[in-house]
Amino acid sequence: MKLKKFISECRENEVFKNLSIYIVSSWVLLQVIALIAEPLGLPSSSLTYLLLFLLIGFPVYVYLLWWFQLKNTVKKKPLLDKSGNPVPGKFVMGPFQKIYFSSLSIISIIAVGVALVVVEQNFVREAGLPDIETGDKIAVLNFDNNTGDENLDITGKMTSDWIIHGITQNKLGQVISPEIIDDYSKVLRASILSSNEQNSTVTDYLKPSKIIEGEYYLHKDKLLFQCSITDEIMNTTLISFEPVECDVSSPLDCIESLKQRILGYLATEDKDIATLEEKPPSFEAYKYFYDAKLQYLKAPHDTASLGLFDKAIEADSTYFEPKVYKLLFHYNRGEFTTADSLLKPMFNAPGTSDRQQLLLRIYDALINGRSKPAHRYQQIEYNTSPFKLETNSNMMIMSLQLVNKPEEIDSVFAEINMEGWDITDCNFCVERYKIKGLADIQRKEYDQAIELLSGFANDSDVRYTVLKKILLRAYIRAEKYPLADDILTNIQLKSEERDWLDIHLFAAKELVWKGKQDLANIYLDKIVKYIEEEFSTTPSGLVHIMAESLFYSRDYGRAIEYLEKLLTTYPGLIDYHALLAIAYKQNGQTSKANKKLEDLEDLRANYQLGEVDYGLAVYYASILDENKTIKHLLRAIADGHWYETSTFQNDPLLRSYFETDSFKRILSFWH
Repeated sequence: MKLKKFISECRENEVFKNLSIYIVSSWVLLQVIALIAEPLGLPSSSLTYLLLFLLIGFPVYVYLLWWFQLKNTVKKKPLLDKSGNPVPGKFVMGPFQKIYFSSLSIISIIAVGVALVVVEQNFVREAGLPDIETGDKIAVLNFDNNTGDENLDITGKMTSDWIIHGITQNKLGQVISPEIIDDYSKVLRASILSSNEQNSTVTDYLKPSKIIEGEYYLHKDKLLFQCSITDEIMNTTLISFEPVECDVSSPLDCIESLKQRILGYLATEDKDIATLEEKPPSFEAYKYFYDAKLQYLKAPHDTASLGLFDKAIEADSTYFEPKVYKLLFHYNRGEFTTADSLLKPMFNAPGTSDRQQLLLRIYDALINGRSKPAHRYQQIEYNTSPFKLETNSNMMIMSLQLVNKPEEIDSVFAEINMEGWDITDCNFCVERYKIKGLADIQRKEYDQAIELLSGFANDSDVRYTVLKKILLRAYIRAEKYPLADDILTNIQLKSEERDWLDIHLFAAKELVWKGKQDLANIYLDKIVKYIEEEFSTTPSGLVHIMAESLFYSRDYGRAIEYLEKLLTTYPGLIDYHALLAIAYKQNGQTSKANKKLEDLEDLRANYQLGEVDYGLAVYYASILDENKTIKHLLRAIADGHWYETSTFQNDPLLRSYFETDSFKRILSFWH
């Protein structure tokens, strides 16, 4: 078909008319959007996107024109089979269709080509720069030399290089160096800008989240460095570091000190430590502290963490948090004298913040047995950061075991949703489950405690032993004895010897608490029989289990033998002195019992948190002397004795007094 005939057929089928409608409509639409985009607040790229849509839409429109208007009107030649007969519904491509689709292909290529040019000019090659999104990029500017000595220009270059190396080496962010800034400035000046300042290049095109900048100058023959970090997103200064001073001949001393402060800030800015410290620690100190804290949380009594805390303090003597953790290390080991000696100089140190003073008041109250103030101060700290796992856990512990307020536990526990958490290496998580279970049991919500802890029943991880004990308590107090026995059987199969013997003893004491001496004796006899059959001499690690098993099975004569052996090795175990005094008394050895009471009195010392009085109270409870029992319990709680897992309302030796008004007053002593 000749082109003239093709054009003639297009006219006949109103092809040009329809194409004109599309082109004119597109032009008008572009003009209208150009006029109303700014008043409507549309982005400047709106017109570009519309143009791209119309360009790509044009060949699509041409194809649709064929499909809906021309397909059924253009003359078509039928497709013939081998016999020369027309195939129903099949046609060969006619001359008009061939030229039409050839034209469509050319139009498509042109439209796509123009669209690519538009994209490249408006999106890919904007200002000749790659598109860089704001993130954790940190721009380090050259430090200004304000000394007046050109020979010291190299010091500014050295400073920025040293800081960049530290950030990169420790993976604290993506660094934009002064060289990159210079390169971008050159590209900008050569492409679209007649002139441009360095800071404009940084903020408008490189888009860092932070900018580190500073200066140095001479002050009385000393070099003085100043530095600040700016948040370019919020357009605010995040921190201005204290000036650093050094000899002109040793600028690296200043540079290293400044680098340590900058890295310390970047490492801690998103952590709670940033609000605890008055100024960021040196990075070296922070690294020591970070390793120490991991070690401490994994094994609180391991002295390896203590050495790392000391190294952190040595690296930065102003670093507050490692000093606190060193104090806690000794406190948790019962070394209260050492903990108090560390606390006093921290109280008197100049420049401590309000929050630091609050934490010190908490530890001071704990060490000195002032439970109510400790709980009140912890409540203030908890209100500051209720979602921090450590703070949340401590709030639960103090509410239940310091002041005996189980009604406070649910709301604190609910602040952190632990669904789906892997708590294998999370000591605070285990502690939260423990306290929540104990609180549920104390409120007699046994089914709630069972639902919370039953998932740990068959887990062989020794770290969950404490949770299994609380689950056992829930089963026994709910009188679900077969379920308790199932757990004990499972534990014996999966646990080490000492662990399963210990948890059997715990279950037996719970049964004594419940008044089920006959059931308790089943487990106590099992423990005694196993140790006697397996060992010719009881191992030192099992002496206390054997002593208690015989004591709670009321075999006081044999219990005395093991209690005396235990106290010969560990004379400071106050609670076992009390058990031995009871055993003497119950075995008719009154004079020895009285002598043991004198021994208890001689064990009094500072920072005991009422242990001696609690031991005396347990003794007098065994001989049903209510007045002395309550008197010594009051002294114990007033001196800061905790409401622990096996004391006060959880102590089977005090069960005769649980329902008395005087005992209930002790449970609410700190309310």
